[in-house]
Amino acid sequence: MLDKTTITKIVNEAIEDTDSFLVEIKATNDNKIFVYIDGFEGMPIDECVRVSRFIESKLDRDQEDFELQVSSPGLDQPFKVIEQYEKHKGEEVRVILKDGTTFEGKITEVKENEIVLQHEETYKEPGKKKKEKKINNEAISLEHIASAKTIIRF
Repeated sequence: MLDKTTITKIVNEAIEDTDSFLVEIKATNDNKIFVYIDGFEGMPIDECVRVSRFIESKLDRDQEDFELQVSSPGLDQPFKVIEQYEKHKGEEVRVILKDGTTFEGKITEVKENEIVLQHEETYKEPGKKKKEKKINNEAISLEHIASAKTIIRF
């Protein structure tokens, strides 16, 4: 079985000096390797092909047979790395915390260990009939996030 650490080093070498970043590597027991990369300006197919060829040039199929797939993670996949939060800064996301709390809003800031999410909160003031809306800026620690995804609207 191919070593994930070796594959990670090869991928990082392939994307060095580009705006691409590694999101995730999955390797199965039967040597199927899935490499997910993304970029701040999107991930063109020719960049995936280039990275795939680079990885294949660094591995020896005679030593170990493998199946390789290089792609972007897709819009419907949850964020895995801080760069994905940075990429989607200013966009609407759905964040689910480990305690089950859900927020929908725009990422306004990305720090080393947290994001700031601007979201709308509806509340009712005592003595008033109409509900009010208030904009909150919520600092959320990355360690408390169970899942975060882009909200896709048509």
